[in-house]
Amino acid sequence: MRQSFHYLAAAFAIFLFWTLMSFALELSRGWPLIPYPWNVAAAGVQYWNQWIAAFASSARRFFISLILSFATGLPLGLLVGASERLHRWFSPLIYLLYPIPPIALLFFLYMAFGVGEMVKVITVSLTLFFQVLVAAHGAAKNISPSYILAVKAAGANSLQLHRHVIFPAVLPEVFTAARVSVGLGITMLYIAETKLGILGGPGAGLGGFIETYAMRTDLSLAGVVGLAFLGLAFYVLLELLERWLCRWKYAGKG
Repeated sequence: MRQSFHYLAAAFAIFLFWTLMSFALELSRGWPLIPYPWNVAAAGVQYWNQWIAAFASSARRFFISLILSFATGLPLGLLVGASERLHRWFSPLIYLLYPIPPIALLFFLYMAFGVGEMVKVITVSLTLFFQVLVAAHGAAKNISPSYILAVKAAGANSLQLHRHVIFPAVLPEVFTAARVSVGLGITMLYIAETKLGILGGPGAGLGGFIETYAMRTDLSLAGVVGLAFLGLAFYVLLELLERWLCRWKYAGKG
């Protein structure tokens, strides 16, 4: 309840700041350079079917990308971080590839996956994958050796060690990294939907919606608001998942 109030307060603050900026620009330029929030909302309602179709397309792509990044980056990060031998061999490779933005490989992604739906998902997945991979690797590497020795001394095998020590220790940091990377992922999603969705129109996602109605500032901003809501939705989803899967972290905090 308290968290919901904080989100509402933040939304009201953004609404107020947006209104003041629009008013100030209208006074200085003679016309509303940035449409007022209620004009953007009215345009979104008028084009609701196109807006909701674009939102659903973007949400589907981001959700699939998130699943793929966790399914691949988390186990790989655990394996490399928990093994000294794998760490020595693969850590340099990870840190060499991590800074490369997937969009810089756009031509090669085109060649490998074409210009359809898959290349958009792959572009976003690569961005999120390295965020999860590096977080899982770093967290697994920094687990106190005393914890591992204690569990091994109790007779735990490798699978039990990962299940009862490494995985619980790593998961909170992975969720934190994933929440932080939501903004970066949404940015990459927009780039993928504009660079790779030229022929799709509004149905290509919120990026396509914004580009299609670029000359209608009210509709274009309605698409930007959609991206903000999309990022917030996935941020809250990751937070709820962390509270469910990492209940020990929130014990006693209410």
